[in-house]
Amino acid sequence: MGALMFVLKIALASLPNIHVGAVLIVLSAVYFGWRSMYAIAIYVLLEGLVYGFSIWWISYLYAWPMLAAVCVLMRRNESSFMWAVVTGVFGMCFGALCAIPYFFIGGWEMALSYWVSGIPFDLLHCAGNFVLTFVLFKPLSRALDSALKYNT
Repeated sequence: MGALMFVLKIALASLPNIHVGAVLIVLSAVYFGWRSMYAIAIYVLLEGLVYGFSIWWISYLYAWPMLAAVCVLMRRNESSFMWAVVTGVFGMCFGALCAIPYFFIGGWEMALSYWVSGIPFDLLHCAGNFVLTFVLFKPLSRALDSALKYNT
């Protein structure tokens, strides 16, 4: 699942902050619980290996696991709309989460300027996550149900 998240992010790289990573994390958390953290670890490691281990990468160590933790705690819900709201809110908060390391480097001014300059991308991230999750959650859930029933 982690490799799939990474490959699909590359496939959609021409679209700013629009990828299926959030919906795949939701599905991983719903179906596999806390074991979804393994997929996230693979995804984050691949990001670092390909794009370099820089300051942005530090935020991936806690931002994506935070989304998975929220989803694990809410995993009994089956509403596409609710999951779309969760991933949309996450997309909107992603820039603020990524600004945290910059606070430790350059203070609140640096963190705030980093976050504010990325708000247009956060809006796209929010909209992309919402739409993709709303559209893909049910079909991908059915596919996972079938795959898991076939494997047992």
